[in-house]
Amino acid sequence: MVREYTTWNTDMGNVLSEDRVQHFHDQCFLPPIPVLSAAEVTYFRNRLASFEARFPEARRKLKSKSHLRCPWGEEIARHRGILDVYEDLIGPNILCYSMAFRIKEPDARTHAGWHQDGAYNPVKPILVIGALALGPCTREHGCLRVIPGTHRGGVLPHTDTGDTDSILSRGQYIEEGFDESRAVDLELAPGELGLFDAGIIHSSPVNVSRERRIVLLVEMMPTEVEPRAHRDSAMLVRGVDDFQRVNVDPSPQHELGAAELEAWRTATEGTGRNVFNDSPLAPTDVYGGGPAPKRASGTV
Repeated sequence: MVREYTTWNTDMGNVLSEDRVQHFHDQCFLPPIPVLSAAEVTYFRNRLASFEARFPEARRKLKSKSHLRCPWGEEIARHRGILDVYEDLIGPNILCYSMAFRIKEPDARTHAGWHQDGAYNPVKPILVIGALALGPCTREHGCLRVIPGTHRGGVLPHTDTGDTDSILSRGQYIEEGFDESRAVDLELAPGELGLFDAGIIHSSPVNVSRERRIVLLVEMMPTEVEPRAHRDSAMLVRGVDDFQRVNVDPSPQHELGAAELEAWRTATEGTGRNVFNDSPLAPTDVYGGGPAPKRASGTV
């Protein structure tokens, strides 16, 4: 069955106050905003658990463009409350670039070093990333940490390590020193969304709690996105696309069906060419490359 979605008018946004919108553009992040009800959190948690039970070998590949593999992933991408927030920040015509799960087991190992997504994913004019919590996400769980205003300094040099304990695609981190004393913890309750621009310096420590940290990165951009080194793909989730600068990601009809798998492979290979464009490392399996490096304890 082909699902139909409503395209909301521009006057249905205005979730954020002018002060909060200005705060985002000045500081490059926003504190948590509730977007999912408790019932919705339970529903999506159950869908994730079911997927992991049915397709354990595919868990890692939810790290990129999961909305192409699972109809319920697209449900989140098209959630009205989420899109209303993004519309206030980037306008009424919205592309979903990726729905990327970042799950940390309580292993006190998995982490993300200080980095800027814009260093290896330079989407212009803007890529807004929302960390959506499907469970508690405190400092103990390894929540995101951001350094306000650091998007103004441009992209700093990064080192690729391929560290298998890093949750990042290239195990990258910023080489040079910067002031960490201004870092802000984006602690999230289930159903909350914390937002940041891809240019901000951010990280996340290890999970030392007794439960998984389940965060979904909701990556959205306006339709006027500039062409990249390799043509990428995205899904139009609100408004119209008069620019057509990306390939169209199709809606999934089944969890991990043959058509869904092929669409995911095509899309992630294109994304991988951009993400690993200047890296000495080869694309990982999450981006159409070879098998994932082995590690003692797995993580999505």
